[in-house]
Amino acid sequence: MPSVKVLEIMRRIKGFSTPLGGVDWDLPLPQRAVAEKVVVYLEDRRVLTMSRAVMHAVEEPDHCVASVLQIRETLTQILMEPDTGDDLAENLKAMRAACRRFLDAVGPNHSGHVRGRFQSATFGAALGELRAVFGIQLGVIAARYKLELSEELAAILPAPDTDDE
Repeated sequence: MPSVKVLEIMRRIKGFSTPLGGVDWDLPLPQRAVAEKVVVYLEDRRVLTMSRAVMHAVEEPDHCVASVLQIRETLTQILMEPDTGDDLAENLKAMRAACRRFLDAVGPNHSGHVRGRFQSATFGAALGELRAVFGIQLGVIAARYKLELSEELAAILPAPDTDDE
């Protein structure tokens, strides 16, 4: 007979009551740990966090493409983890789809950019779209799981609505 672990039971049962009193508890969701893992991983992805001016001086577009390929692979691996959860999986799938769109836009041979220091409009637009999608999805993840984002990742979040009317 398969056994059920105590933590799994505690996730299913949020408390109990007796005529003399009761106890309630709320365990952190395993999805929060997975979400935190995603955020920590993405903090170190320079393709998402580096300013374009610095990227022109330091990064070749091929490095950006390689980084996006690695991000897509990592997101796929995380999606296969059992504790990902439906809500987080939806965010990760949107990010993975943005990676595919970026790679499709720059082409199979990364021909969507001009070699050297100057990137073409196609490469820049694809990079901007990638960062925008990641910013939106990271904002949702951070709000849902109450996670802090590094200053670098926070820079790709959508601008706050400052409608003063």
